[in-house]
Amino acid sequence: MKDLLKRIKIKRIKVLKKKPSWPRPKHSRDVMALTVKLVLILLSMVGLLATLYPLIDTKQITPGTASIISIVGVIVLLLYGFLVFFEIYTLDGKRVFKQSDPTSIRNYMLHWIAYGGRVAIWTRDMSWAKDDESKNLLLEKSESGELIICLPTHTTFSKELEKKGAEIYVYGTELLSDPSARFTIAYYGRDGSKVAIGRARADKHIIEEFDSGSHPAFNLAYELVQVAKNASHKKNGNQI
Repeated sequence: MKDLLKRIKIKRIKVLKKKPSWPRPKHSRDVMALTVKLVLILLSMVGLLATLYPLIDTKQITPGTASIISIVGVIVLLLYGFLVFFEIYTLDGKRVFKQSDPTSIRNYMLHWIAYGGRVAIWTRDMSWAKDDESKNLLLEKSESGELIICLPTHTTFSKELEKKGAEIYVYGTELLSDPSARFTIAYYGRDGSKVAIGRARADKHIIEEFDSGSHPAFNLAYELVQVAKNASHKKNGNQI
């Protein structure tokens, strides 16, 4: 009986200590832009058909000609179906949020950091990590040796993360005082690594994902981290 109660107590403790999950926000793709693009293409096809139809003398159409027209029509429909598939497939690496919805943007980045193994974050001042959930997650990543932060100057929180085990690369304001880039590399330093790059466009915040080897943006982000690392080591060496 005591063993049973002990097991139940251990299970309750595990449930209480269960790490929070950060699912990716739903409906974050730019569905409106995709819909407009596909509708315009469809209308163009219908317009072309409407233009050509009056020029066709239906009385002179032979069974062979009708078969050819049918085959062409099927091919056009298949090509359109492929286009729809391609647009949806390539859209998977792009997330679009409203600037007025910072919670979804934060949840997306927490998901990326939590499940991205060793991560390297390029930030200006870490002002986005103000809430307890973000801070706790970054502290956990620091303690497990899975966090790299690149920024121009130290902040109070970056110093705390460094004490917990994070690698903090302070490259100095003389190199770059006000970085506009924002990106996070997941699975840093290993196969399968990928980068999420954030940028603002009008009233939207767009985050694009690139796998290693799939786009030059990944290589640029990776090399920026290396530059920050070397600058930080040089800076610290000069201070000693």
